[in-house]
Amino acid sequence: MMDTQALIAATAVMAVLMSLAGWFDLKKLRIPNWCVVAVVGLFIVTGLWGLPLDVFAWRLLHGVIVLFVGFGLYSISGGNVGGGDIKLIAALTPFIAGTDLGFVLLVFALLSFTGLMIHRFVRAMLRDRKTGWAALDQKRFFPAGLLLGGTIMIYLGWQLAERFSA
Repeated sequence: MMDTQALIAATAVMAVLMSLAGWFDLKKLRIPNWCVVAVVGLFIVTGLWGLPLDVFAWRLLHGVIVLFVGFGLYSISGGNVGGGDIKLIAALTPFIAGTDLGFVLLVFALLSFTGLMIHRFVRAMLRDRKTGWAALDQKRFFPAGLLLGGTIMIYLGWQLAERFSA
């Protein structure tokens, strides 16, 4: 469990990073590498500050494993899974305690369903008009970066709420 002060710092900085990642994914269907590197850097700083060293190392290893599995998935899918999404998932993985994985997957599934429905509804309303937003101007890809950002922010907020409700 991450130290409360480190968790507060991680949540504050993560809100900015995930807002930027979501905006870039909606606007350009790309999550910039600098954003992913910043998330990794944030975990290194807050993880070293707020986690025991063995927990920090294991969580970092989980992120590396997720990155390799994600690149395998990317290769198998022929590029139909976003590379930026995979890198962002791997960068976010160390923030999540293994015991909370079920909760995180449930939140992501609910956000994915809701986001997909909203995306399709807005696309139908636009009727092929160009908006300048890549996520709305094409029909093939879905911008998961916004959902990943929402998922981690709900998770971190839940972690903070548990700390302050006790």
